[in-house]
Amino acid sequence: CSEVGSTAGQCETCADGYFRNSNASPTSDSCLECDPTCLTCSAAGESGCKSCKDGYFLGATINTAGKCIKCDNVDDTNWKGVVGCLKCTTSGAANTPATCTECQADRYLKAKVGDTAETCETKETCTGGYFPKDESTGGNKCVKCSDTDNGGIADCAKCSLVTSSTRAGVAVTCTECGSGKKLSPLKDACLTACPAGTYDSSNVCTPCHTSCAECNSNANQDSCTACYPGSVLNKTDSLNTGTCIPECTGRYAENCEANQCTAVLGGSKYCSRCKSGFVPVDGLCVSSGTTRAPPAGCTPGTDGTCSACTDTYFKESGGCYLSTAYPGKTLCSQASNGQCSQCANGQTQNNGIYPACDPTCATCETGKSQECKTCFSGYYFDVTNKVCKKCSENSADGKIQGVENCVSCAPPASSGTVTCYVTQTPTVNR
Repeated sequence: CSEVGSTAGQCETCADGYFRNSNASPTSDSCLECDPTCLTCSAAGESGCKSCKDGYFLGATINTAGKCIKCDNVDDTNWKGVVGCLKCTTSGAANTPATCTECQADRYLKAKVGDTAETCETKETCTGGYFPKDESTGGNKCVKCSDTDNGGIADCAKCSLVTSSTRAGVAVTCTECGSGKKLSPLKDACLTACPAGTYDSSNVCTPCHTSCAECNSNANQDSCTACYPGSVLNKTDSLNTGTCIPECTGRYAENCEANQCTAVLGGSKYCSRCKSGFVPVDGLCVSSGTTRAPPAGCTPGTDGTCSACTDTYFKESGGCYLSTAYPGKTLCSQASNGQCSQCANGQTQNNGIYPACDPTCATCETGKSQECKTCFSGYYFDVTNKVCKKCSENSADGKIQGVENCVSCAPPASSGTVTCYVTQTPTVNR
């Protein structure tokens, strides 16, 4: 009895597990015991339950009495539970399964999707866009791969579990991204674009050769289309591909005046003044030719430089560079009549002249050359200080730590170590 009434010797309100005897009197029981499955009831027997104990649900419509059915019982004619369910609530409607809230110890609760009811999956069946997550309280979960609140990866469509040496215990690895995103080379993120040192292969960021900042859809050393700062593209049989070699070496050093490898494009140095009879075009010293047959893009001067540029070439540090090819396109994205008409660094050109950003910036704030917006390959953007730092270097305030030998990376959200995608020595990336 939980409340004594005004009539002596009689209970007015019965405790859970009991119901009031309609024939109660001072000499008879006021409260009678419910069926063992009932939490509360209005009558004796299994059909008199109003609410159920944990592990059961009420097989009755709203505000009516009925029997309590085990949460995992799927054999009842009208009221069905869920296989492997430990705790649940009633749906309140016949022929509609109970709502499972917690599964048995060896099962994983998969949330309702559309018209599909909650289910209790085994570890082996929690797949196809889901992964099993063990919980110490509240029951295990079958979690959607994209559920970041439960350890998933944003925009991940399919995933699996792997044992990680750096992330405690078992970690989620994405195997396929959704929403048109690209799968990170570490398989730990879905990206808008593939990072430096990788190429997009059916929405999977696949490694180039370690020397390439960009490449032509394979990992061959001679398939580079862009290089990391400090290296230059030694083109082979086309305007676009080649191998990456150290700046100011090989063909890029031939016929260059001593100490004149000083032009900086894309973070790498090129010849700015050539020896007599040569001029710098796309960073190489080429023959100055004749008045009638000058080299493509360049009007030769008399001092080993180009006095002017032609067509879709533009002038930079004594040389002429093609705006549609590397490395020229790192500075100018469009040129005509020998002048740059659209700067690649985000600045506004003036009569073919474009304001320079800090050498580490790919783009910078308008009128603020020292405030980077994006970085060249091999650098990460320190958003707090608006500067670009090498992937191997720490930020000035020490909040971001670089990774030794790293040449392609992404900064942490606020502080911590950069995510390294590519190293140029054989070290493990994760």
